[in-house]
Amino acid sequence: VDAHDAMGLLRTRLRQFDEAEQSYKAALRADPGNSMALNNYGQFLCQQKRYDEGQARFTDAVKNPLYRTPEIALTNAGLCAMQANDPTRAENHFRAALEKNPMVAPALLQMAQIHYDRGSFTDAESYYKRYLAIAPQTPRSLAFGIRLSNALGDTDKAASYGISLRNKFPDSREAGQ
Repeated sequence: VDAHDAMGLLRTRLRQFDEAEQSYKAALRADPGNSMALNNYGQFLCQQKRYDEGQARFTDAVKNPLYRTPEIALTNAGLCAMQANDPTRAENHFRAALEKNPMVAPALLQMAQIHYDRGSFTDAESYYKRYLAIAPQTPRSLAFGIRLSNALGDTDKAASYGISLRNKFPDSREAGQ
């Protein structure tokens, strides 16, 4: 199972998509309940814009009571729902991930983004602060911090995030913007 799953990941990275899918299917034929393989296959399906199929694999992964990190599959399900332009479904998955583990940084940042998009800037700030408490800044998170601070009217904080973005990630797309 692990070998087929690893081959699926490698073939995906090499953009050998047909072969990657065959590897994931082989892994799941060997162990249909393998949550790691289900999660990885779900990610693959979402990358291929097969969102409903990907969501089904994430759901299957989470159903396994022995899966030690269901919050990862739930976060990936949320990311897949965001790609499918379904923020309500994404929010449900991110909330479920955070119920399992309140320290899942990608879920926190995504929840901040969802609330920001709704105009709920105070809620967005709450999630963003939780994110900042546990995760290192990235170009994406700093750019979000700039937008959020501007929306909240805190131009000093927005400027501070801008300086950090330019100093820490000068070659990033976000710094160029």
